[in-house]
Amino acid sequence: MNGIMNLLHPNRRRLIHPTTTRTWWVALCLLSATPSAFAYDLWQAYQDAQQNDPTYLSSMAQKKVYDAQKSQARAVILPTVMVTGGIYKTRKQFWYNQLPDTHTKPANLTVSLNQPIFALDKLTGYKQVSVNAQIGELKLAQAKQDLITRVVQAYFGAWLAEHNVKVAKNVLIAAERQYQMAQKNFEVGNTTVIDTQEAQTMWHNAQAALINAQTNVDNAKSTLESVVGHPIDEPLAGISAPLKLKMPVPDTADKWIARASESNYNVKMAELGYQVADLETTRMAQQRLPQISIVASRKWNRSNYNELNDEQTATNTIGLEVSMPIFDSGLIGGQVREAEAKKTISVQSLRATQISVAQGTRAAYNQAVSGLATISALESAQSAAKKSADSNLLGYQLGMRINVDVLNAQNTYAQAQYNLAQAQYNTILGNVNLKSAVGGLNDEDVQYINALLSNDASKPIETSK
Repeated sequence: MNGIMNLLHPNRRRLIHPTTTRTWWVALCLLSATPSAFAYDLWQAYQDAQQNDPTYLSSMAQKKVYDAQKSQARAVILPTVMVTGGIYKTRKQFWYNQLPDTHTKPANLTVSLNQPIFALDKLTGYKQVSVNAQIGELKLAQAKQDLITRVVQAYFGAWLAEHNVKVAKNVLIAAERQYQMAQKNFEVGNTTVIDTQEAQTMWHNAQAALINAQTNVDNAKSTLESVVGHPIDEPLAGISAPLKLKMPVPDTADKWIARASESNYNVKMAELGYQVADLETTRMAQQRLPQISIVASRKWNRSNYNELNDEQTATNTIGLEVSMPIFDSGLIGGQVREAEAKKTISVQSLRATQISVAQGTRAAYNQAVSGLATISALESAQSAAKKSADSNLLGYQLGMRINVDVLNAQNTYAQAQYNLAQAQYNTILGNVNLKSAVGGLNDEDVQYINALLSNDASKPIETSK
């Protein structure tokens, strides 16, 4: 602390050795730069999205709606106790016989009980809402999987855009360097104007590519920020090379499809939706049946509250009430036909869901498996392209290669970098979609993918020298 004060105090400046001053300033700069060296990673993005994503928060609220509906449906088949009462003031007037008006204050209090003992449509309705509550639980689980998928897609979409900007910058630097070399060689007569024009063309194309890449970063970063719910100032953690992903187990698409047909959340929800439609058909038909309830009540009456002529009575009632529709003008029949049509719709919806899930599972499996092989091939291609770009540049400097060879090699190396990053993105997304298809995508998968990232945001992309 004394050292810092000595640096800041003008009267003490002459007492400090210049080497000491530089040491303190370097230390302060390193301290101030340390936080920015650490990147914003996938796990942080997922945690933020759980707190801020409106789609996921809406699904959590929707689950509470289903729970509340279940308690309402249960209340219909449970006993109901009601208390009613009142105290009044009356005035009776006699117009023709000249009798004086009479004033009374009648009062009453009634306690009643109603317990349905045979109301099949209400019982079926409760079963319906119970199935709907199960659908609500599945929707929430599916919403969490969808959130993970959207976070992974948005995060790596933004990372891919940032990666492509770095590559585009390196291409621009290399193109500018090559253009300058071509100009110098042309000025001394060692090359033709065509070489200069080709290098200039590549330089301008690299400028346009960088502008386009920077625009893609803005769009991709905005998408990620909308998911996590806040601006992201830190750089994103990148994929460590080589990307070490595991092969899917089981090892065939058909086995994954079989698992998805049993455990996929959308398939389960479609199956429960069919149950709800079937119960609705039954409930509509049960409206034609009689409904029987036990009723009981006790009623207290007072003819003139707290007066001398007040009479007090109490009446007890208990019995069975039966109600049954005799003629409804075709209302129930129309409701039954409507429910049967909706049941047919739910059957076809279940079939369509099963087909869609099978196709999506197969595509995700193929994407995950082929992606691993593609990454391996593209890693080798990138390494070879870099060596080729370096060799062509050296050959050009020695007069053994022409300018167009260097330009082509540099373009090939840049394209290899683009392709490898895209393959890494596709493969990660394929694995996520595959786990989601079988209902197995969870927080552990996010942590596993996050462990593949490098938190060193300052790590540069290799360039062709």
